[in-house]
Parts: sequence; structure tokens; C-alpha cells
Amino acid sequence: MISVIVPVFNVENYLNRCIDSILNQTYKNFELIIVDDGSFDRSPSICDSYKNKDSRVKVIHKSNGGLSDARNSGLDIAKGKYIFFVDSDDWLEEDALEYLYILIKRNNADFAFAENHRSEIKRKIRQPKKIKETLWDQKTFLRKFFKINTQINVQYAWAKLYKKELFDNVRYPVGVTNEDIPSTFQIALSSTRIAYSNKIIYNYFYNNNSITTHKFSEERLDLLKVWDLVNEYAKYDQCNDWIRKNAKLCRYRANFGWLTNLALADIPLKKKQVFFNNNKKILNDFKQEYPTLMNAQLPISRKLLMSCYNLNYKFSLYMLHFLVRLRSE
Repeated sequence: MISVIVPVFNVENYLNRCIDSILNQTYKNFELIIVDDGSFDRSPSICDSYKNKDSRVKVIHKSNGGLSDARNSGLDIAKGKYIFFVDSDDWLEEDALEYLYILIKRNNADFAFAENHRSEIKRKIRQPKKIKETLWDQKTFLRKFFKINTQINVQYAWAKLYKKELFDNVRYPVGVTNEDIPSTFQIALSSTRIAYSNKIIYNYFYNNNSITTHKFSEERLDLLKVWDLVNEYAKYDQCNDWIRKNAKLCRYRANFGWLTNLALADIPLKKKQVFFNNNKKILNDFKQEYPTLMNAQLPISRKLLMSCYNLNYKFSLYMLHFLVRLRSE
């Protein structure tokens, strides 16, 4: 049996689409654990309506604790041999669970995952002309995780089918965003066989009007916290020097990412100055890490921007701020 875990918080407009896509799977041997994380819209009643209609549905109503806490609550009661996460505004292709189950069994993999499609609306997707399946070892997956010579993102929790025992000593860190990163890293450390396919099985809801890459808040600091966690886990005995080196490099890159997100943020310049003044240590750390970053396998464009930050970050911030404003006018 597969335990499908769906954290829910105020998603009444998208919840039916998500749950229907799970209940209509070609693979039928699953339990659906819906975790209502203190919603105050119609989401709780929608969850209960599905529970009353289908015996495979279990519903947990709890006070708000965030995405990680909701996932952890689902893991605590999961009875399946495998775990699969779905975010409540996303939806699945109808053969998603069946395909990943076959993929994980065929390869005797610790976990299996396939591709996702970003969209605002549900529509028929175009699959790759040739479906390619690959078996990765741990180092191959970690190269993708650390984004070594690639921008492919494998750090997310969803669109993956895991053996449940991978979570015996793993839970998602509560109280931070980007919570997938340290937990996916821990899972990778316990995995030696990872099956991957380029087939699209998961639809990631992307609302271009409400979700932008240039919003900025204190939550951006969470990315630094989760990479600190990764570096703590990298001290485990099963981690070698290569893993520790790349974990540290990603933590350095997180400082650069924070500085770039601040420069490109769609907020007033005065507010950027406040954020910067409150977090000057990030720039100081970046300057110390600069020689290591320049010796790393990174795109030339990134290294040019890093050089500008190292010479004069405040000037770079002003220039990028006004370039963004010019482009938006």
C-alpha cells in the first residue's frame, strides 16, 4: 500500500482538483491522508466530505503548524509500505502512482521519481517523445541535489515515491520554508539506488499573478538555515569529504542567492536598505567565501555577478534595483 499525504491550508479553490486526481488513480491500493493544518476557509468541510465518500481517505484536523508539521503528522500515522507527498494545490496524472510503483519495483530502488509540469490550469500535457528511465547511485543524485553543472531541481519532497523506512529517523524541520532540502538530503544519505524517469506524472500549480520569484521577506533567511542543517547532517559518519565539501559550497551559494534576491526584489529601495543593514553579516560571510566560490564549477555569469558584489555590493544593489524598475515600466 502507498500512503499519499496531502497537507492542506486554505486551498478551497484547488482542493477538489487535487483530491480527485488522487482518488482517480489507476493504482488503487493506497490510503489518502489529508492533513488540515488549521484552515479557516471551506477546506475542512471539503476534506470531511471526501472522507465520508471513500474509505481510503483519512483526515487529520490540527492547529496550524506549517507545511512541515502537517507532513510529519501524516507520516506519524501512515501505514503504507511507500510514501508519496502531494501539495494541495497541485494534481497528479492518472497513472502517477502506478508508474512510480512499477519504476521502484523494477529497479529495486529506495525511491523513484519522475518529472513535473508547471501550470495554472488542468489540461492535457505533452509527454517527451521518448520516455527515458535511469537508475542513479547516491553520488549521481547528490550531484543533482548540489546542482553541480546543472540547474535541475531534485530537492523537493513531492513527485517521489519513497520506501517508508527512509523516514524512520527523518522528519521535516518545522518553522522554516524550503524544508524539503535538509530532509531530501537525509533521505539521499540512506539511499543507494534511485530510479528516475523523464515522464511527467505531477502537475505543479504555478500562479504567475500571485507567486513571483522577486518577492522578498524575512523568510528568505530560511534558505540559509536549511543549508546550515544540511551541513550539520553532512557531519554524519556515512558522509565523505566530497559530500561535506559540496554541502559547504551550497551554503556559501545560499549567501550569494540571498544577496541577489534582495537586489532583484520588487520592494522599495529603502526597504532593501533596511533588510541589508539588518543582515550585513551575510555580505561579510560572502566576501570570506568569495575565493572558494570563484574556484567552483559555476556559470561565468554567476561569477561575474559575484565579482561585482565582492567589489561593491551596495552599488550592485542600486544598479540591479533600477534595472528591474526600468524593465517593468
